[in-house]
Amino acid sequence: MKINRYILMSFLTGAAVLAQGPMEGGRGPGRGGFGPGGGGPGGFGPHGGKVVTNAPYSADVGFSRTVTMLDGNTIQNSASGKFARDTQGRTYSMETFTGGPLGQNGPTTRISIFDPVAGFAYELDPTAKTAVKRAIRQHSKVGAWPGPKADANRPTPPDVVKTDLGTQVISGVSAQGTKSTRTIPAGAIGNAMPIVSTTETWYSAALQAVVSSKHSDPRAGQTTYALTNIVQAEPAAALFQVPAGYTVKDAPAPHGGRGGFGPPGPPPQEEE
Repeated sequence: MKINRYILMSFLTGAAVLAQGPMEGGRGPGRGGFGPGGGGPGGFGPHGGKVVTNAPYSADVGFSRTVTMLDGNTIQNSASGKFARDTQGRTYSMETFTGGPLGQNGPTTRISIFDPVAGFAYELDPTAKTAVKRAIRQHSKVGAWPGPKADANRPTPPDVVKTDLGTQVISGVSAQGTKSTRTIPAGAIGNAMPIVSTTETWYSAALQAVVSSKHSDPRAGQTTYALTNIVQAEPAAALFQVPAGYTVKDAPAPHGGRGGFGPPGPPPQEEE
């Protein structure tokens, strides 16, 4: 079945490695789980473009996207799972898709392990009991997006207004909130009226991860992402190992012969 590439990539790029925690990675399609981890083979988790050490935690992760069309029909995508990061910066991400292109034939589960200590990342298929092994690309900044505080150094586009939402305790951790509102003036892209989109993020400095985000755009619907049941403690070491009984295969080198990949990025915000 042919799947619209935009819908698929938007869904995948939604959490969470966010290696660092949900939504720490760059914009664009996620290449690893969706947890707040530091990188992995695929998904939308809280991954990021840098390895975060000495900030262990585990959490449940949830992602949803709803698009309402002119005729009242709706498109709904969702995923849920777990994310963990240890003191050494290794991350584990498990995600189950229950809607959208990846879950159209029933729930689909994917597991990602990102191990910067050993220099490898794995994408596990729990149904086939297989693991694809890839060398981690050595790069000082792989789509790094450490969070709102790092973004503060970037110039704000003239059509974007940023608002400081202060500090809140979310899922038991303190988080700093930021709201960005973008207005596309009438006529700028052939639009009869202004188009307003908003993005709200809550970033935890302690976790170095986004713990909650909401994005609303009349052209692309509403997307939410959240970490819950956060536990700031060292996760079980077994999470970062390929389970016994799995067949491990080396991943083919990408086009150009350069293997390896870096940590993935967070649930995506729509390109504007």
